[in-house]
Amino acid sequence: HSMLVGETTKGLMGEYICASALLELGWKVSMAQQDSVDLIAWNENEYLRIQVKSATLRLERSYVTRLYHFNNGSGKKKHIKGIESYDILVHVGIDHRRCVFNATEQIQTLSKRYRKEYFENNDVEYFSFEKALQIVRQRRS
Repeated sequence: HSMLVGETTKGLMGEYICASALLELGWKVSMAQQDSVDLIAWNENEYLRIQVKSATLRLERSYVTRLYHFNNGSGKKKHIKGIESYDILVHVGIDHRRCVFNATEQIQTLSKRYRKEYFENNDVEYFSFEKALQIVRQRRS
């Protein structure tokens, strides 16, 4: 189903989907909407700066299946920001209303593609978040 929403609305939808996923994972969440931080998530003794990237499924010529295509860059020159900017970058598949969490260190390329099946896994939010959180905690220790 193609949606008739602009990029700003799509981005906002992604942020709310991500906030909902984080709440479900037991974290408190606040919308931040600063330059490279969209959400702040926290629990008793730690906080996470979260950047959200949203995409809808699209058909790519070179593939038979529909894909999610995320742009990980930010700013006019489109570069990947580092751990000084945010802790976790989240890819939100709008059509599936599902998130894949990545620690900043896991983002190595300006764009990332996923087959739609990747977002059909019910456990992808939990396991990707646990892995990302582990990396952030190792970085901070």
